[in-house]
Amino acid sequence: MNNYKILSSEYGSFRNGIVKHFKERILKKPSVLYDPMAGTAPLIPFIEMQGHTAYFNDILPLHYFINKAKKYRVFTDYQKKGYDWYFEQLLECMALLEGKVLVMSDNWIDDSILNGLVQAWHATEEYNEESAILLKAIIILCVRPFSSVTKSNNPTWLKFGGISSDKELGDIIKDSLTKFDGYYRHYYLTHRIKKKGECIFTHLNATELKLQQKVDIILTSPPYCNRLDPIVQYGPENYFLSALGYRSPDEGLVTTTKVRNYDNLEADFEFLTANSKFANRLLNKIKKSENDDRSYYLKYYTRYFAKLFEVIIKVLENLSPSGKMYIVTQDNIHRGNLIEIDTILRELLKKRGWRSRLIKTWEWHHLGLRHVSRKHAFVKPRHFEKLVVLYR
Repeated sequence: MNNYKILSSEYGSFRNGIVKHFKERILKKPSVLYDPMAGTAPLIPFIEMQGHTAYFNDILPLHYFINKAKKYRVFTDYQKKGYDWYFEQLLECMALLEGKVLVMSDNWIDDSILNGLVQAWHATEEYNEESAILLKAIIILCVRPFSSVTKSNNPTWLKFGGISSDKELGDIIKDSLTKFDGYYRHYYLTHRIKKKGECIFTHLNATELKLQQKVDIILTSPPYCNRLDPIVQYGPENYFLSALGYRSPDEGLVTTTKVRNYDNLEADFEFLTANSKFANRLLNKIKKSENDDRSYYLKYYTRYFAKLFEVIIKVLENLSPSGKMYIVTQDNIHRGNLIEIDTILRELLKKRGWRSRLIKTWEWHHLGLRHVSRKHAFVKPRHFEKLVVLYR
C-alpha cells in the first residue's frame, strides 16, 4: 500500500472507478462544481489540474484543514522547502511534546498532551500561509498517536480513555509528514497540470450554505446509513479541534448516534412513509420488529433519511437551471434488511419534481455484511455502490 492510499484509507475517498467516470464522461469542459458533504474531497487534484472551480464544504473542521493542505499551491511550497525543512519546523513547533511517550488518561487526549498540541498549532501562525496550512494538517494527523483511546473490533468506533501509542515524537511526525509526501507524489509529481483550477473550502452545515453563484454540477456522497458517527470516528481529532474553538454540533450532522433528544419522530416518520414506498416498508418493519414506537433504531433511521432529504433539497437551490446533481450512495443492511439509500432519495425527490437516473453500479459490500448478526447469519443480500444523476 503506497502512502497516498494510507492517507485516503484513514480519511476516506471515492474509488478510482468513480473518479475515472467523472474525468471521462462528465467534466469535459471547465465547470463550477459543489460538494456539500465533501469529506476528504477526493476530486481536489483533478479540479486543480484541469482548470475547474469547486466549492468543497464539510461540517467537520477536520476535513476543512486536511483538504486545504491538498491544494496545488501548498504542494509547491512543500516542493520548494522540502521534507526535511518541514520535519525540522514540526519538531520545533511540537517541542513541548518531546518525551511524552506513554500517557494514560480518561479523556480523548491527556491535558498535558492537549496543551502541547494547542501550542504547536499556534506556533504555525508565524509561517507564511501555505506553510502554515500544511503544518496544521500534519499536526492534526499527529493527534491520534498522542491520544488516549480504547480500540474496539470496529475500527471506526473508538472509546475515549486509555493509553497513548508509545511512539516517539520524531516517529509520529515522520509518519504523518510521509502521508502527505506520498499524496503529493501520487498526484502532482506524476500528472501534468493543464490549467490551474480553484478550490474554495468551508466547514458549515450544508443547509445553511448559499453559494454566490449557481453551479453546473453538484457531486456528493452522503454519510453511510450504518450508524457511523463522525464525532466518535474522529474522536481524538474533534476533541483537539474543539479545544481550539472549532466545534461540530450533533444536530447538524446527517448521521449521529445521539438520537435520545430527537423530538420530530412522528412528523418525519409520517412524511417519509407517505412519500417513499421503500421508506414505508423499511421503517414500518423496524417499528414492528422493535415493538416500540420510539425505539433507538426507528429514531436513527427516520432521522437519517429526513435529515439527508433536508440537506439535498437545500443544496439543490445552488444548482443552475441546466445543471445536474450526482449522488454516490452505498447500500447497507440492518438486521437482514437491505437499505438502498438511493431508492428512498429518488422517491422523495420525484415528489418534488426532480427526475433521476441510475448511471452505474459497483458491487461493494460495506460494514453491514461483515458484521451480520448471528440471528441473520444466512441473510446476505448483495450490496451495491451506485452513481445516480438528478435533473429537472
